[in-house]
Amino acid sequence: MKRVTLDTIAKEIGTTKNTVSRAIRGKSGVSDELRNKINDLAAQYGYQKKKYTQKAQIKVTMVCNSSLTGDIYFWPSVMKGIFEYSARHQISINSVIVDIVKDDIKYLLPLQEEHCDGILIVGTLPDAQFARIAGLGIPMVMVDHYSDVAECDFVNTANAHGMVKAVDFLAERGHQKIGFINNEAASHVVSLMHRYQGYKKRMEGRGLTVDSHFVWPNSCYTDNRYFKEQLDMLDAYGDAPTAWICVNDLTAYNFCSVLKERGLRIPEDVSVIGFDNIPGIFHTPLTTMEIPQSTIGRRALRKLMRRLNHPEEPFEYIEIFTRLVDRGSVKRI
Repeated sequence: MKRVTLDTIAKEIGTTKNTVSRAIRGKSGVSDELRNKINDLAAQYGYQKKKYTQKAQIKVTMVCNSSLTGDIYFWPSVMKGIFEYSARHQISINSVIVDIVKDDIKYLLPLQEEHCDGILIVGTLPDAQFARIAGLGIPMVMVDHYSDVAECDFVNTANAHGMVKAVDFLAERGHQKIGFINNEAASHVVSLMHRYQGYKKRMEGRGLTVDSHFVWPNSCYTDNRYFKEQLDMLDAYGDAPTAWICVNDLTAYNFCSVLKERGLRIPEDVSVIGFDNIPGIFHTPLTTMEIPQSTIGRRALRKLMRRLNHPEEPFEYIEIFTRLVDRGSVKRI
């Protein structure tokens, strides 16, 4: 008789190998009905269970898109929080890098192995890839992104609320004309979209005009020509904001460089606020919204552990609040 494997049982029932493994090992994340069905079939086939102890180490796979590997400012701190929590709670972390351009489905193979108890999806992932991972049936938490193609838990920055604080900070210092600089990546990065929405809603709530000439949606991290072109357009328009909110600190850094090239002083001539609180890269001390990156990483892994132990609970969308850090780049009018 052909040797019975986890794959044999999974194909017979129409589920994943990981789900079969979890059911046989007595792990959470499997309904009682499906668990009984799997165990009954395993007994019928004479499947020889491996010996697992109650203290077996939890094994989590962290899925990241390939663009995150080049980041040295934001994501290392998020991952630091993940690894700090895992070290304290004896959780093993494996990582899988997804090429979001080539969309090579080989990234699914490690996730289909029986030792993967849960998944952390860190950063932006296209819906098609997210749906494939969700289809594996492994409990997961998505960090700093959102997609409605599948249900799971989400842990994010309170981006819109952070922009409320930024607008309030400027308005309370007398600024009425407040511009907003977004990034071209905002078309697919949810956090950047939410920041613009928060800016727009708070401006309108305060009765402040959102002038289309003062909203720049397509800045680029690697080329400052956009800023120069937009500033030329403002000169022709004949009016300009007294303060700018940038969608993140890297955008603010590049924008400040162009302003200085034009002989403008910060904050004497122009006030600027960033978002993220990336330390150590600014030639000008920057007022910014601080994201507790390590806290987000720890909270995401803690939520995943909760999901493994309580699979029946409703899914959650968790937001971590920001804090305004005043470094003097905003002038009081």
